[in-house]
Amino acid sequence: MKKLLILACALVIATSAFAAQGKPIKAKYSGVVEQYNAETKTLTVKRKDNKQGEFVLTETTELLDGNAKAEIAALSVGRKVDVEFVMDGAKKVLVKAKVSGAATTK
Repeated sequence: MKKLLILACALVIATSAFAAQGKPIKAKYSGVVEQYNAETKTLTVKRKDNKQGEFVLTETTELLDGNAKAEIAALSVGRKVDVEFVMDGAKKVLVKAKVSGAATTK
């Protein structure tokens, strides 16, 4: 009976590990828009601690200005932005970007 219970637990753990591999994990990052490069479709976000994150936009990236759907122009330098992304190798692929507030000057 004890062996059967151990085998069942091992099977559940192994199945969970394989199921998690197919679903990318979303992460979040917040800061201010530092730059948007239209050629590479790369958004650079700077946090308060001066660390920067670079995110690649795709056709499926959701852009919001507040709660309304937005265009690329909303990603103007100095605006606060909250992003959700997934890793694709070494690239951070942007799933969602929500900008808010007016652009601030440096």
